[in-house]
Amino acid sequence: MPTNGLTRRQLRATIDFINSNLASDLSLADIAAVAGMSASHLKTLFKRSTGLPVHQYVMRQRVDRAVDLISAGRLRLSAAALQSGFADQSHMARCMRRIRGVTPSDVVRNAR
Repeated sequence: MPTNGLTRRQLRATIDFINSNLASDLSLADIAAVAGMSASHLKTLFKRSTGLPVHQYVMRQRVDRAVDLISAGRLRLSAAALQSGFADQSHMARCMRRIRGVTPSDVVRNAR
């Protein structure tokens, strides 16, 4: 077992799983199963590997996905929120403001 973090294979599999399932409820247990370890062990090794706790990493990925979807201009904000894994548009806006310092309307304006 690695002492400094996840192996490259575990990290790649974990990140691929997270990115492929952003729109669904991602449980720590499901993510840990992909890496082949317990949830508590994953939390420790994931943070060592990425510098971020699992939940914070997932939220950043969801915000990035939402920004990409909104920038493309083909979806309503509520649909972009749901496809990015947020409970609703308001949740997406709060997370986007906290993580990126912008609102969904800022993203729409900048995409034009």
